[in-house]
Amino acid sequence: MLTACASSQTRLGVAADPIVERKTVNRVTCPAEVTAPLPATIAPYVGPAIEAVQPYFDWLAAHLRREKLLGDRLADAAKGCPRG
Repeated sequence: MLTACASSQTRLGVAADPIVERKTVNRVTCPAEVTAPLPATIAPYVGPAIEAVQPYFDWLAAHLRREKLLGDRLADAAKGCPRG
């Protein structure tokens, strides 16, 4: 031990444990893809009859059902987004 330390009359006390405060904030955010407005609906077709084979119409119907499902999902997800 150093001589100065051994003969010193002042003793430093032990510092108290530091207080650590933690704060957790949960913030709901939504990506722009969800909050962006949906495109306007397309007007129904009014024109001459379209002739095609039945598998094409089946494919088209499936495509339109999928598009509606995705639009409904986006609208439902947007309901859960915070209003800002």
